[in-house]
Amino acid sequence: MEALRAEAGIGVTRIDRSGPSVGISVETAGPGPVSDELAGQAAEVADQHPALLSLSPTEAVRVSDLVVIKDFWHTEVYERMHGYLDGRYPMAMLLHASPTEVMFIGAHRSSSDFADEDVEALELIQRPLAAALAFRAALDATTAVLRGDPSESLVGLVPAAALCAEYRPTRREAEVLTLAAAGWTNVRIARQLGIAERTVRKHLSSVYEQSGRSGRAAAAAWWAGVQENG
Repeated sequence: MEALRAEAGIGVTRIDRSGPSVGISVETAGPGPVSDELAGQAAEVADQHPALLSLSPTEAVRVSDLVVIKDFWHTEVYERMHGYLDGRYPMAMLLHASPTEVMFIGAHRSSSDFADEDVEALELIQRPLAAALAFRAALDATTAVLRGDPSESLVGLVPAAALCAEYRPTRREAEVLTLAAAGWTNVRIARQLGIAERTVRKHLSSVYEQSGRSGRAAAAAWWAGVQENG
């Protein structure tokens, strides 16, 4: 909340579709706890929320980028999912998705929208959290198969180890890496993208760490291969 200045609160929402009806639970920081009644009202319209329809495993979603925000304030979806906390400017990022479950973080402001820097900050923590949850889900499914759980099958099972190789840069990391691979200096990249030089270094360090490549040349060669193979 402090880092993003999300004075209207932050919540981790879990939507469960495994039963006959959609269930929703929310753990919040900032506003008071979400009652079962409020959660039930939100669950009824969750599938109509513009951000939920656009959630991505690699990017945070600012609702104002998807709809005219002043019009959104007058919708039933807004009233049920954000109105009770006056979260006039919502932003969300996906943590985990499966055929029966969706989990995401929602951040809210009341008086001003989130800046591009706030979106990037949220994306920086999205990747490790999403990767950890995906790995845990695959590990749990694998363990269930090994234990002979009749509800689990090897058919369609995602090997847990395979998830470790699925890293892709965020949108901003890809922009920085592409320019670095073209021989641009950090100062020139910063000026081109309108960000601080230290932010360029931060993005490149993240790429090096997550891709397992050390240095500009190795990361550039890896990125060229990723783009060539789609």
